[in-house]
Amino acid sequence: MKRRSSSASTRCAILFVLLLTWPGIASAQSRLRLKPIPQRHGFDHAAAPASDQQWSGWQPLTNQAPSGPNGVQIMIQGTDGSILVQAYDGQTWMKLTPDDKGSYVNGTWSTLASEPVARLYFASQIMPDDKLFVVGGEYSGPALIPDWSNTGEIYDPLTNKWTIITPYPDQPGCPYIYYFSGNTTSGSAKVNSVYPYTSGLFVGEGVFGPGVPNGATIASIDSSTEITISAAATQTVSANVITLSAYYQLTGCLGDDPSILLSSTKILQGDLVNGNTYIYDAASNSWSASGTKVYPDSSDEEGWTRTSEGMIVNYDLFYSIVTNGAYAEEYNPATGMWRSISPSAGTAKGTIPQLSGTNIGYELGASLRLQDGRVLEIGATQHNATYNPTTNTWAAAPDTIGTLNGIPCPFGSDDGPAAILPNGHVIFAADAGIAGFTSSGNTTAGSAVITGIPSTAILQVYWPVSGDGIPGGAYIVSVDSSSQVTISSPATATENGDVISWGGTYSNPAELFDFDPGKNTITQVTSALPDPNLPYEGSYPTRMLILPTGQLLFSDDSAQLWVYTSSGQPDPVLRPLITNVNYVGNGQFRLAGFQLDGQSAGAAYGDDDQMDANYPIIHMVDFSGDVFYARSFNWSKIAVGNAGYETVDFTLNPAITPGDYALIVSGAGISSFPTFIHISEKEVQGEH
Repeated sequence: MKRRSSSASTRCAILFVLLLTWPGIASAQSRLRLKPIPQRHGFDHAAAPASDQQWSGWQPLTNQAPSGPNGVQIMIQGTDGSILVQAYDGQTWMKLTPDDKGSYVNGTWSTLASEPVARLYFASQIMPDDKLFVVGGEYSGPALIPDWSNTGEIYDPLTNKWTIITPYPDQPGCPYIYYFSGNTTSGSAKVNSVYPYTSGLFVGEGVFGPGVPNGATIASIDSSTEITISAAATQTVSANVITLSAYYQLTGCLGDDPSILLSSTKILQGDLVNGNTYIYDAASNSWSASGTKVYPDSSDEEGWTRTSEGMIVNYDLFYSIVTNGAYAEEYNPATGMWRSISPSAGTAKGTIPQLSGTNIGYELGASLRLQDGRVLEIGATQHNATYNPTTNTWAAAPDTIGTLNGIPCPFGSDDGPAAILPNGHVIFAADAGIAGFTSSGNTTAGSAVITGIPSTAILQVYWPVSGDGIPGGAYIVSVDSSSQVTISSPATATENGDVISWGGTYSNPAELFDFDPGKNTITQVTSALPDPNLPYEGSYPTRMLILPTGQLLFSDDSAQLWVYTSSGQPDPVLRPLITNVNYVGNGQFRLAGFQLDGQSAGAAYGDDDQMDANYPIIHMVDFSGDVFYARSFNWSKIAVGNAGYETVDFTLNPAITPGDYALIVSGAGISSFPTFIHISEKEVQGEH
């Protein structure tokens, strides 16, 4: 392989013109409160059919994900250009591969090996050996019970296999649990495949569940996965969810706490119940203690953001809420220590507005590094904040204001995704959870109609409703007039002037917003996206990912994904810069340059999911405009911004043939200008 000489200038010019049509170059494009598994509510969750039409930059993928009604949960960038995608059943994994022209809109799907343990809302990282690390889960195992799992696996895309890893260390103070799952067989008193534990169960404890006779108790604990109950089951149910008459405490717990990649084999992991942090070493499959957080609380509901200085910033959510202050911390990977960067403690300048609260379940939005080096913290309230690591200064960002029925209202990202486009704008999802309110209303026993409401102006179908005499789980079915609604269940009491709460955490609709750091503005942009599902769900089931093309991949939790192509160009000084590409033998190449990891993680969610993509993705384009993604690995630095000289290794796409190509490297959605290379027969064959 060699760089092209001036004699090839004509062919290079042709290639460059072809590249101008490729999006990556032409476009710039309770503290343990459970987040629910997305519910379909009975509305039509099938997204709009795909087509070739483009709506204001948004396009539906031509092919829907093979997850079907399970929909799409997390999306993670593979090092070969493909996208690893998990379904909301917690166990099905799929792969989206761009077509021959590099189009993700017209990409194809394949189904990968099922994960050994189903899990939702967990820590995840792509490692430099291109394997996927996952650990924890707010829900895991059969029936996806809420158990704050501490188990994990590593997925190898080359072998399409999962390997179980050493569980996260047991911690004192894990949550109490009052249910388990197991298989029942009609006519048998045995319950097998018990998950997660039998160690917390005891003989004589009452059990309740489908097909479990009334008054049944645990007769014996037979093994770590089997018990016998006092009466034979009347139904055969796989992964039967069985409720206990008493609580028992988990011994191992991690759940949905944040993680971040530190080195080629090491990942920093937060803790669910205390200020400890641990490092997982994939080389030894072991955990070791790292620095304890400055403030005495857990990492639950928090997100971690890497800065160009190499530090990791964390807004300390729980300590801020319980002390009515505003606290933050910074982790130094070189020392393994945390230090305060808090205005409230006097260790940082500026102010942090209230970003969350008890009324919205201690939830928080995404955290992302901006192209100017600041960190954006998106709040679950309408408030947002920025942090400047260079000056150690916090400041309020614009509030998130949307509209409900044409009326301006606060919106908040009480769990929700965000992604930074190549042009520097941040797109994020928020919902009307913070717009919930309390008013009076009249209920009649046996009637689902509530009258006498002072105003129904911003009420939405599917908003939760609670009050005296209103059954738990009730929600608005219809808004009938300016003073009347119909709810899903008849009231159980007649009350005049009943105090009624409307809406609350995760309330629909989900809306998309655009933060422009240059103008310091936030604007609502959902109207450009013809997604029929967003009006009926909160922001928490949605996910985002920045593609190597610089486009935004968006999921509303259905099987239909969308791609957004933004306008504008990235600042040229922010693009990756290729200085050299060499063939090192045995089918392996080494690319050298600067800013190969990009300017940020690309996309973020918070504690529940990590989809960091600050690593080099390499592709080549031939004279026909065909795109060939390489498999990259062994990137020399784990960084964002200008981290100095870097290298990354890669192997060719199996479809590559000898010839001339334009090579492009992308980091978190920002692409380099092309380098023109020649691939020889020897290099294709992988000879030394």
